Amino acid sequence: MRQLRVAFLDQVGVAPGGAEQTLATFLEHVPAGIAPNVVLFEDGPFADRLRGLGLPVDIIPIPGAIGGSTRERMRIGGALRIPAVAVKVARVLRARRAELLYTNSMKAHLIGALAARLAGVRCVMHFHDVVDGAARTALRSAARLGSRERIACSRLVSERIGLAPTRVIYAPLELAAYDALPDRAAARAALQLPDDGLPVVTIVGRINRWKGHDRFLRIAARVNAEIPARFVIVGAPIFRDADFLPELQARAAEPPLQGRVSFVPWLDDVRVAYAATDVNCNCSTQEPFGRTVVEAAAAGVPTVCFDDSGAAETVIDGVTGRAVRAGDEAAFANAILDYLRDPAVLLEARKAARGAAARFDAGRIADEMAHVILRAAA
Repeated sequence: MRQLRVAFLDQVGVAPGGAEQTLATFLEHVPAGIAPNVVLFEDGPFADRLRGLGLPVDIIPIPGAIGGSTRERMRIGGALRIPAVAVKVARVLRARRAELLYTNSMKAHLIGALAARLAGVRCVMHFHDVVDGAARTALRSAARLGSRERIACSRLVSERIGLAPTRVIYAPLELAAYDALPDRAAARAALQLPDDGLPVVTIVGRINRWKGHDRFLRIAARVNAEIPARFVIVGAPIFRDADFLPELQARAAEPPLQGRVSFVPWLDDVRVAYAATDVNCNCSTQEPFGRTVVEAAAAGVPTVCFDDSGAAETVIDGVTGRAVRAGDEAAFANAILDYLRDPAVLLEARKAARGAAARFDAGRIADEMAHVILRAAA
């Protein structure tokens, strides 16, 4: 069987986010008809993880002007350096005899669109970000210039970018990994939570301002005023907002949450957090997808989120979790309280969440992604 040689381009080599987790899971399940290699803009643990799959990984460092640009604040100096990096990526594509380029992050899209044209190969772009303003204009231009097919991680992302054809494919998850979880007592001990029987409400993910951890603390205060509980923040500041974590810690150390909030760094096995959790939270502003919602569901934990997010697309409202009106912190707190007040309702939601997670099966979604790649190359 002839294999299609596909290069996968991403900006992250150190600390993977949801987009990189999706890429790695796909590459773990890549169909036999695709021969992958990877190009990253930095080396590190994520690059090593992909090497561990037996994949060739090329590293092309990017200038600081590009690395320092964000989707909220794009730098002119970074844009001017894109062509030089695209030339280097094109050389790797030719050396690897790639027949198609698959871009998986914002900087990868902008650089990869030009690199694919220079190398004379087709391109598939996988969008994972909600973008506005200059970033949206740049991304749409790059997509028109270089991409043959497009994938979006949610309907929200697809609608915001507004380019057809774009196929919505949700993030894959290795469901079998959630068949056996630590017991609740062991998980609480691992998170250094007191063995006091109080319910646990958790938020998992990067600690960035747009992720809404400050909202989580305000919501936690509302919940704790009605039902005493433990609140856990799992994650670390990555890419930006390093000053946000000390702010959160200072707020949590004051009444009315003093002694109720635990901060847990990145976990090698995030299933420990879910095993200790009664209700999972996603407090982001327009979360593009919310991988942690799917992880929590696979662990049998319902999620409360806002209804303007991609996370809401993965929640069956009132069944596997709750999607409340965007920005309504009182409604968010009440949704959590509804679960904590009624163990029977919480138990039903846990069962429903676990059952609904089947639609995110890694093997099935990898086949969907491969179908788009092969169609683009045909």
